[in-house]
Amino acid sequence: MRKLPLLPLLFVLSAFLISGCIGAGQGQQGQNQTQQNASLAAQYGDTVTVDYTLTVDGKVLDTSQIDVAKQAGVFNPAMSYQPLTFRMLLGGSMINGFVNGMLGMRAGEAKNFTVAPADGYGLSDPQKIYNMTRYYNMSVFEDVPMDYFTAQNITIAPKKVIASKVGYVGVYNYTNDTVTIMYLLAEGNQFAVDGIPETVVSVGNESMVIRVDLEENKTYTISDPATGDQRPTRVTHADNETLVMDENSPLAGKELQFEVIMRSITRQ
Repeated sequence: MRKLPLLPLLFVLSAFLISGCIGAGQGQQGQNQTQQNASLAAQYGDTVTVDYTLTVDGKVLDTSQIDVAKQAGVFNPAMSYQPLTFRMLLGGSMINGFVNGMLGMRAGEAKNFTVAPADGYGLSDPQKIYNMTRYYNMSVFEDVPMDYFTAQNITIAPKKVIASKVGYVGVYNYTNDTVTIMYLLAEGNQFAVDGIPETVVSVGNESMVIRVDLEENKTYTISDPATGDQRPTRVTHADNETLVMDENSPLAGKELQFEVIMRSITRQ
């Protein structure tokens, strides 16, 4: 099973019609290949094509079959419901439990199996759960090393206005080493920092009050300010003061029930 997001892959199947003696020979070769694939039992390294349905806590979450999606009430018109093709490798694009569950299956065989959290999306890690404040104070002024602007080929001049990720800033003062900038923000201005939407609530002479506009039960792609790495983060609780953030997969700690139909097996 893919690690995230759980979306079926799209493959285009091309049919070729060849007549005459050559076509008959190729048809026999294809028949022999089909018979060979039918006799294979899936093992590590094989490329397989499967239809699957994932159920968690009694609810269908993902499937490659459009009829199943409609019946379960999870049909998404933006998705392409097609069999999934992948290579059976541990530590690859699929979770290990999904790969291991199909070992020994043959083409045409259907199988139900359960994947424990350890072989799926792991257990919930408490260190990936943290709190954020809904409101915080931000200084109107900030000292920035001159090297920061030099590295970006920005020439500093008195009262110069520069675009930043939170809006425009003005050069308030500077020396050879440091530039003091002034945030040119007004009440109601909106911006995003590292993927987090925010709004200016009020502006004083020295500081501003900023509101973090994250919503409960929604997932956001948040960037690490130090490394730039992006990670999906779910807001599990939100009130007027505190936000509880969870970087664990929504499927962490969950048993995964799979229903799989093996469509084909190819061995190199």
